[in-house]
Amino acid sequence: MIKINREKDVIFLNASVTDFADSLGYCEYKIPLSIKGVKPRPTQSLILGTNAHHAEEKYEQEHVELEPVSIEQITDKETDIEFARENIFSTLMMPFEFPSENILLTLSGRIDKILRVDETLVVQDDKFTGRPQIYDEKTQPYPSQLLQVLAYLNSSYSAKRKPSHDDFFEMPHSRKKWQIRICDRKTRESYKIFSDYQDTFSLQYLHVSLQKFAMISLGMRQPEHHNSVHKCNACNLKSFCNHKI
Repeated sequence: MIKINREKDVIFLNASVTDFADSLGYCEYKIPLSIKGVKPRPTQSLILGTNAHHAEEKYEQEHVELEPVSIEQITDKETDIEFARENIFSTLMMPFEFPSENILLTLSGRIDKILRVDETLVVQDDKFTGRPQIYDEKTQPYPSQLLQVLAYLNSSYSAKRKPSHDDFFEMPHSRKKWQIRICDRKTRESYKIFSDYQDTFSLQYLHVSLQKFAMISLGMRQPEHHNSVHKCNACNLKSFCNHKI
């Protein structure tokens, strides 16, 4: 749910990473619905995907031994470290100064997997699907998937869901890399991996998308329609939306 609060001369815009990625990468008309508090029933696909995430987390807990990570290790960018699955929370804070408003956008999320190897910060997001074969011909991930990992890559991190200022930590690195793992939902086996290093283009894409998300949320610009019947038919908010086609 997207929340908007004003304190003195600053507007605080708070949302989840998935709210941001799903609306800018799939349908911008999800933004006003989220602001209104519309919550669709979870689809069967979402339920099965969530169950697969939980099973993967449980498997790692039972079969993979990860050494505790110290602050000294985190701050030394030459030290390879790996955090347990879904054990790190992200917070991305981005200020925007518009002619009439000052805005602080905050996106919160929970990362599937985060590690540092060879001075490279790596964020991994797993997508569990019943038909991974639909990705056979794709050379790039969906926009919503890419925006999600880019948001994680450029966040601050904490082991707490609701961190205080002292709970955040940075992971020094020489470069950043995102990885999207497409997995078979039944076997949880990796089927295809999209991966690349963050560059100037992808960082600009993230910043423009964050600004657009803030402007639509505050009514400074109108959402743009994707004009795709397929997207509307597949959307779990279509029964609430006056803009479906």
